Amino acid sequence: MSGPHTLPRLSCRKCGRINPPVYFAPVTIEGEGSCICYACAEARQWLDQDGNLRPGIEL
Repeated sequence: MSGPHTLPRLSCRKCGRINPPVYFAPVTIEGEGSCICYACAEARQWLDQDGNLRPGIEL
């Protein structure tokens, strides 16, 4: 029986926030990684009204 899996430590590639609760485009290597947090995606107008990526936006 294996133990619980630990989540990687993610930092936002735009603002540096550590382990944001909502994020896009995670990239991890050996337990460390980066992502783009929801707040940064929203600030850059990459999201539609429902909080999904707008058409044509690729992360």
